[in-house]
Amino acid sequence: MMSYQNTYIRWKNSVNEDYLLKELNSIQGDDTQIRERFISDLPFGTAGLRGVLGAGTMRMNRYVIGRATQGLADYLLTGGKSGRCMVIAYDSRQFSAEFARETACVFAGNGIQACIFKQLTSVPELSFAVRHLKADGGVVITASHNPREYNGYKVYSPYGGQLGPEESLEVMKNIQRRDPFTDVKRISYQEGVKTGMIREIGEEIDRIYYKSMVALCGDEPDESLQVVYTPLHGSGLRTVENVFPAAGIRNLFIVEEQRMPDGLFPTVNSPNPEDPDAMKMALALAARLKADLAIGTDPDADRMGAAVRRKDGNYIMLTGNQIGCLLTNYLLEKRQSSGLLQSSDYIVKSFVSTDMADVIAQHYGVVSYTVMTGFRFIAELIKKNEQTNDGFVFGFEESYGFLAGTFARDKDGVLAALLLCKAAQYYRGRNQSLLDVLETLYQTYGYYLDGVKNIAFKGLDGMEKMKSIMAGLRVKPVARVGDLKVRYTEDYLSGKRTAPDGTVTDMEFPTSDAIKLILENSAWICIRPSGTEPKIKIYYAVRGTTREESENRLKNVAAGFEKMI
Repeated sequence: MMSYQNTYIRWKNSVNEDYLLKELNSIQGDDTQIRERFISDLPFGTAGLRGVLGAGTMRMNRYVIGRATQGLADYLLTGGKSGRCMVIAYDSRQFSAEFARETACVFAGNGIQACIFKQLTSVPELSFAVRHLKADGGVVITASHNPREYNGYKVYSPYGGQLGPEESLEVMKNIQRRDPFTDVKRISYQEGVKTGMIREIGEEIDRIYYKSMVALCGDEPDESLQVVYTPLHGSGLRTVENVFPAAGIRNLFIVEEQRMPDGLFPTVNSPNPEDPDAMKMALALAARLKADLAIGTDPDADRMGAAVRRKDGNYIMLTGNQIGCLLTNYLLEKRQSSGLLQSSDYIVKSFVSTDMADVIAQHYGVVSYTVMTGFRFIAELIKKNEQTNDGFVFGFEESYGFLAGTFARDKDGVLAALLLCKAAQYYRGRNQSLLDVLETLYQTYGYYLDGVKNIAFKGLDGMEKMKSIMAGLRVKPVARVGDLKVRYTEDYLSGKRTAPDGTVTDMEFPTSDAIKLILENSAWICIRPSGTEPKIKIYYAVRGTTREESENRLKNVAAGFEKMI
């Protein structure tokens, strides 16, 4: 195995691109920078690849993309299989189009047909296209809502969900066997198009995807609803401009400064629609227009954030859990009122999302499933339940991921935005605003409030620091947080639930590096290292009979726990 210094020298002698050579020459003699870039390979997991753009084995660049695609091609061709087809999409990030073409050229060089979108396309449409074309999977070049210096490589299974852990492990093993400079088979893009091994797709998929969205959401017009939308320089605009008017959302206003795709995201620090800073321009335009809603999607349009106008004219950003509960209630109420609701219908949420969704589902007499974090778990459950004809209604994660319908199998920010608009229309017809409905839900089921704390760790030892914190929580279990006792501790790495008296029971969940503390009074805390970034996420959830009680409890639980770590 080569040292990181030797790997650096080999890269300097092998890369062809001037900008990469310039970058490599600029760090000559800087052991810290060389080590950080070449100490190992960028890890390939269930989220594929994600990292900072630049030169090195720990960066996102053409050679890392080519090697990953070769490993994926080897996996697809295992056992001498042939006639394979993969769909490729990309967002507006820097080098996304170039990386998508590199992916297509490597697939084609391995005898796998590459169906590549001609223009930037959302993650959910890629998921839809994989299913519609009956392909063997797909790849999206995106880093979702990460800052501008990142890009990524997400891989999809034939059923439209993200690649599972076992498949990802096999792909990773194949990647590790390949040299990025000598083992990657590729043909030119022109040759691929000429021979039919690379097929450009676009409008024909768009039309069917858009039609599916409108069919799900309905097309009743409401000329009074005013909506401001920002794509945050990403891929969502094309879908919004085609689907919203067809679904009856006519008063649609786009944030012009953020309309055009731009991988530098010049108007925001990070293109994350759950961040109020990223939504400033949308909120300012909404205030000028007195719009009902301000909505944004991230660069690959799989996440959606929204703000609602209050009676005093100000706007309040909704949390992912609030949006999830509003849409859960809207879809179930609408199905019930139309006589379509069945006892075999179900919703799905992640294990760090609000428990309010469970009680809403119980009220309507449908099943509520809880799965691990990662939208592929929701997709896998939909696939499994298709065998029994159970009816999927809605799935969500607190991290602003939402899905209705089964024509796509990954979270869909534009579809969620459209559903939120249709919910606003629906309740307006009953003289209620979305905030009125949310308050009614709180008064009916209890004030479920939540919060998230991100603790970032920089540098090469960041991952070790995270591991140390998690290990400490496992070695010395927590007995009390603030004034609330811990009823039991759930360790998703061991799959064990431990009570204060030491009683241990098994849990039926996939293995994951996460710990959940179940507290008194329907409160809980979950600690989970991020799978894509060097940070730990701490989730807090409480329930009270009044808003004031819940707000105070949330503050006390968060403060009490953070003192401990």
